[in-house]
Amino acid sequence: MRTEEELAKTVETCKKLELTGLVLVGATHTLTDGVYLSEHFLKIKLSTRVVVVPASVDGNIHHKYIQAAIGFDTCSKLYSQLIGNMLTDSASAIKYWYFIRLMGNKPSHMALECALKTCPNMVIISEECVDRKETLWDIVDNICEVIIDRAKDHKNYGAILIPEGLLSQLASFDQMIIEMNKYFMQAHDKKELAQMVSNLEKEAHLKDVLSPWSYSLFISLPDFFRHQMLVEREIAGSLKLS
Repeated sequence: MRTEEELAKTVETCKKLELTGLVLVGATHTLTDGVYLSEHFLKIKLSTRVVVVPASVDGNIHHKYIQAAIGFDTCSKLYSQLIGNMLTDSASAIKYWYFIRLMGNKPSHMALECALKTCPNMVIISEECVDRKETLWDIVDNICEVIIDRAKDHKNYGAILIPEGLLSQLASFDQMIIEMNKYFMQAHDKKELAQMVSNLEKEAHLKDVLSPWSYSLFISLPDFFRHQMLVEREIAGSLKLS
């Protein structure tokens, strides 16, 4: 709710429903929307009050006036309970490896919090991978080394926690994701988005959309991986990391 058209529609709805208050519940994007709305309402002297409730499982909302955001603590405890069950099952069956993907968008706060609560065999922290300048292949090698080392001790089981935003933190993938998001966000409706996806399946068009480095990285990925990156999109058109 930031463009002139979106703000006008919001004002129209508030007037039509005679709202004395508008409550927004969400994370960083919602908090920003709240600022835009409140400033606009003051400017046009609309009596509707704007209240924003910070809620996010990402654990990335920090401000001196916000004690805590709704969601992170609850989600981390629920995840940890499930992870604990998987660790128990793994140690009991002694023949399974669990790869557990955790929510959290870009930051790895959720993965770290759950790791502190459950002590898995390995946890990948996106920010640490960036600091060490690791590639996706480095991370895969690290996972393999953990599995091999445990196998030497006759422990062919375990659990590894992986944050869903890992790819967007890695330098090579981050640039490719930015280029693809920029391309797809030009779509105005689902029909146009479907056509854009179809166009990208043609190698010549793909070269026009992506930089040489991003193009080389994209074609090096497995077919199912490339398909997910093209088809699975968020509502706004950006890549669906989860």
